[in-house]
Amino acid sequence: MIEHRPSYHFQPPADWMNDPKPFFWENTYHVFFQYSPGTNWDLRHWGHAVSRDLVHWEQWPIALSPDPAGPDKDGCWTGCVVRDGGRFYIFYTGVHPQVQCLATSDDLVSWRKYEGNPVIATKPEGFGECFRDPCVWQEGDTWYMILGSQVPNGGGAALLYESRDLLHWHYRHPLFLGDPSQTGIMFECPDFFPLGNRYVLLTSCGKTHWHIGTYADQRFQAEKVGIVDGGHYYAAKTLSDDRGRRILWGWITEDRPLAEQRAAGWSGVLSLPRVLNLLPDNTLGIQPVPELEALRGKHWHYDKLELTGAEACLPLDGPKGDCLEILARFSILEAQEAGIAVLCSPDGTEGKEITYRPAEQRLLGVPLKPAKGEKLTLHIYVDRSVIEVFANGRACQTERFYRQREDSLGLSLLARQGQIVAESLDIWEMRSIKA
Repeated sequence: MIEHRPSYHFQPPADWMNDPKPFFWENTYHVFFQYSPGTNWDLRHWGHAVSRDLVHWEQWPIALSPDPAGPDKDGCWTGCVVRDGGRFYIFYTGVHPQVQCLATSDDLVSWRKYEGNPVIATKPEGFGECFRDPCVWQEGDTWYMILGSQVPNGGGAALLYESRDLLHWHYRHPLFLGDPSQTGIMFECPDFFPLGNRYVLLTSCGKTHWHIGTYADQRFQAEKVGIVDGGHYYAAKTLSDDRGRRILWGWITEDRPLAEQRAAGWSGVLSLPRVLNLLPDNTLGIQPVPELEALRGKHWHYDKLELTGAEACLPLDGPKGDCLEILARFSILEAQEAGIAVLCSPDGTEGKEITYRPAEQRLLGVPLKPAKGEKLTLHIYVDRSVIEVFANGRACQTERFYRQREDSLGLSLLARQGQIVAESLDIWEMRSIKA
C-alpha cells in the first residue's frame, strides 16, 4: 500500500486537524490546532503540540473541548493564546451564534473556561455574519483584539476591541477594511504583528493574504498586499520566539474526496515552520526555518545541468524517494516553462511538476517577479503527499499529490520551448520525525 501520510510534518495520530494557533513560552514552541478526534469531524476541539527544536513534536493533551451546555457547544473554534500576570489566556470562537469565549491556565496544560463566557456576545451593527477568530495583543496597559468579519456586499473587516482586564471588551472601530477584489469577501483567522519598521496583517479567505503597512492611532493602513501561499495552505498564524524571529505555520488542506480522507483515517497537516522578514521593497519574505536541516540524510550534488528543446526532460539517475529536500539554482532561464518534476514514474506517466513561467512571472499559482539580474532559486520539500515549494525567499506554493504507483519516486529537470541551466542542484533524503 502506498503511504500518503507525511513523514516529517506534524499531524495528530488520527482524525481531522486544521487551523494552527502558535505560542512561544520558555524555550518551547506550542502549536494549538483545530482538532476533531473520533468520528465527528465537524466538532472542533483544541489540540496541542509542542517542540523545542521546530523539528520534532510531541502531542500534549487536548486543551479545549466543547461544553454541551455552553456557548461553545458546537465547537471550540480558532483564536489565540496570550500571557498576563503569570496566567495564560485562550481566546476562541463559539458558533451558532458566533461569540468569543475565554479559558485560562497556569501551566498551558489544564484549562478552565471562564464562567462568564462569552466575553463578547454580539457583533457591532453594520457588519455581516462572519464574526470570529480573535487575535489579541498588548500595548502598554491596554489589551487589543481584532475579530475577522465582513462588510455586507463588500470586503473583509478586522474589528478592533480593547480591554484593561482581558474580561471586559469594548468595540472601537475597524482596524482595517479590505478590498474584496484583492483579499475576498471576509476575513478569517486574522493575525496582526510588527515586522521590521512596518506592521503585517494576515487574513484568510480562500487563500491567506498578507497586508504590509503602517499602524497609528489604532488604525492600520496597508501599503502592499500579497499572497502568503498560492496552494493548499490556509489559516496561517504566527508567533515571535526568543530570538526575535516571526515564525509562521499554516493548515495544509487535502485535495482528495472526504470519503478517501475518512478511509485513510486522517485529514490535514501542519505546515513546516516558515521565517518571515520584511524585504527592502516592503513586501513579505518567507523562508523555511534553518532547523529543518537537522533532518537531512543522504546527499546528492550536481553542477551545471543543461536542457534545451521543445519538451526537454532530464531524469536524475541517483536520487529517488518520496521524502526529499531539493535546492535548485538556475543561472539561465530562457524557456517558456522550467522546473522540476517529483514523484515521477519510470515511464513518465505519473509525477508532479513544479514549474515557473518567466513570461507570466508565475510559480504555479503564485506571482514571482524577479528583480533585475535575479536568478530563480527553487527550494522544495517533498513529504509523501505534501509538497512545499519556496522560491527566491518570497513566493510559496503548497501542493498535494497522491501518487498511485509504488515506483513513482523519481526526479527530473524540465524545460519547455527553450533553454535552462541549473547552476547547482542539491538533493537530500529527509528523515522521519515519527517514532
